[in-house]
Amino acid sequence: MLLEGGKLMEEAREYRVLISDKVKQLTIKEAYDYIDAIQSFTGDWPLYLAPKEVLEAEGERELESITPIPATYGALAFLEFYVDEEELAEKLARLVGARAVHIRGALERGVPLHRLAPTHVLEELEGLGEYIVGYLFEAGIPLRRRLTGEEVSKLKEVPWVVEVEVLETVMFGVEPRAVEIELKRSYYVGEYLRRLERLFINAMPKRGSLALIRGTGDASKTLEHLEALLGELVRGIPAEELTLMYARLVLPI
Repeated sequence: MLLEGGKLMEEAREYRVLISDKVKQLTIKEAYDYIDAIQSFTGDWPLYLAPKEVLEAEGERELESITPIPATYGALAFLEFYVDEEELAEKLARLVGARAVHIRGALERGVPLHRLAPTHVLEELEGLGEYIVGYLFEAGIPLRRRLTGEEVSKLKEVPWVVEVEVLETVMFGVEPRAVEIELKRSYYVGEYLRRLERLFINAMPKRGSLALIRGTGDASKTLEHLEALLGELVRGIPAEELTLMYARLVLPI
């Protein structure tokens, strides 16, 4: 997958996802393969981020991790994608020779696709993105100071926000301009991420507040649309302009 070098930032306090403008003009469902390529990258990042839901999980469970997408204010992760279960079930049923009602029931229970069909069957799907209708995302935004109770309450009033969590942690950040330079030099996703790995080796640790703002969105809208929503939100909180990269720990399905 090709990357396009973006323009260097000219304005401060502008929330931007640091990937190609061409990709950001795609809908989330169209950009799914690109997003998945980033998030499935096993990077050597300086921080493992474990939110409350992970820390409070009962029993010993093998955790998974995703690599978020860098942004001018922190990083952006897509935690869940929601599919049109009926349409996907019908297509999978034809491929594996099963009844659609059984496949749909498994999807509703949260059974992952790789357990429903072998790899060669899943590869026959004409792009999983076309079945995606919505998503749950998490914007990790570094703060200059901890949010007040009133600020948290106002965030929760935003229609698309479903949860706000603020962590006190050690963050490893770099100037967004340095990340944009690596983006401009890169032609492929893997190359871009390997360049970021090297860049973040020298990231200085800084203890502070990190807001994890989770929200839902319509997969038929563009990544630019989500970027604009987050831009409005950032202007209303004491966000710090600093790009973060980390391994975001998640519970297995």
